[in-house]
Amino acid sequence: MEDKKQLILVVEGTAALGPYWRTIVSDYLEIVIRSFCFSESLKHSGTIAELALIIFNAHGSFSSCLVQRSGWIRNVDCFFEWLSAIHFTRDGFGDAATAEGLGEALMMFTPQNQHNLGVERHCILVAASNPYQLMQKIETTDNNEAHSESRFSDAETIAKAFAQCSVSLSVICPKQLPKLKAVYNAGKRNPSAADPTINIVKNPNYLVLISETFLEARAALSRRSGITKLPSEIHGGLTQQTTGVQSKYVKVWEGSLSGQRQGRSIFITRLEGYRSASANESLAINWPPTMQIVRLISQDHMNNKQYVGKADFLVFRAMNQHGFLGQLQEKKLCAVIQLPSQTLLLSVSDKACRLIGMLFPGDMVVFKPQIFNQQPQPQPQQQQQHQTKKGLDGMPKKIKGLVKFIKDKLVGRHTRVKIWDKFKC
Repeated sequence: MEDKKQLILVVEGTAALGPYWRTIVSDYLEIVIRSFCFSESLKHSGTIAELALIIFNAHGSFSSCLVQRSGWIRNVDCFFEWLSAIHFTRDGFGDAATAEGLGEALMMFTPQNQHNLGVERHCILVAASNPYQLMQKIETTDNNEAHSESRFSDAETIAKAFAQCSVSLSVICPKQLPKLKAVYNAGKRNPSAADPTINIVKNPNYLVLISETFLEARAALSRRSGITKLPSEIHGGLTQQTTGVQSKYVKVWEGSLSGQRQGRSIFITRLEGYRSASANESLAINWPPTMQIVRLISQDHMNNKQYVGKADFLVFRAMNQHGFLGQLQEKKLCAVIQLPSQTLLLSVSDKACRLIGMLFPGDMVVFKPQIFNQQPQPQPQQQQQHQTKKGLDGMPKKIKGLVKFIKDKLVGRHTRVKIWDKFKC
């Protein structure tokens, strides 16, 4: 089975978004999509990038369909033709059917199982209106007995399912709409993670929130907005108080980071390594061109006070992104790399494309050996959640009931989901 990663754009099709669409495509979507589909990691790993488009309108709109969707496509130029051909309806003065659009996206993603755990799955919501709130009847199963309940459920409820289904959710809006920010927050896998707002000078009023696990998008837009300097603060309180931060760091190494999956080496990213100007000049003199991760351990090892003064800290810059880095951050794990005469621990920082390295002498035991696995193993509590009863397609039944209701009930006969058929490539 070929490795792949998937991205769905969920776009509001009303007139509220129309005036901003060309700017959103040129300043945000084109940058993200091209980075997603043409990164160096794809060339090295053979991973396939797939794209899909969903358009949602407003209830009682001029459009004949509330939700339209395409199939999966790998032709980037054709996908941009779809984006340029979107026709925005004449309405746009009320709330939009955001929940239906997001629900359709969840239905399109293949549920995760043991065969596709490595598949990256991302969704970007592009909207200019507040979401419509809906009363929904949701079927649940408890002790083999079916129950029905009615509750108010909106786009925020659907967004929470994204996190449970391991799908990243990002938001782009030409206005500062608190309700759309709430949708983004509901979809975050790590609720305590900082909001990585992307500010582009010529679009000061835009709300651009990129998921903490969509590292490629964050990196690409950060470069676009001029955020390219190394961080002024690194792990353990090591601080360089200077306006010329890069002058305090010296590049000591450049190469590849690799892991292992089922016995074969997997390319993760190109890396650049920087040491503090005051560190030993020969610190990286015998480092190989490829760093191979041998195991994963808890990030707590990097906070162990007994190692204070016994390790060197470094900053690494990821040149391209891989979903594995996002999983390290989410699971609070660090990668162990065995170098010829040293041991390096790598963790992902909260800044896009930044990793923190902790370098120990080779004879210092800093962890108990454990088998490396390309996918961080879930904790006992998470394993219990994964064992929840699931439907035939692998989606937890409560989430499946919620999303299926949107598809089968809210999107009724005259507003049913329309499969894209007017764009041919």
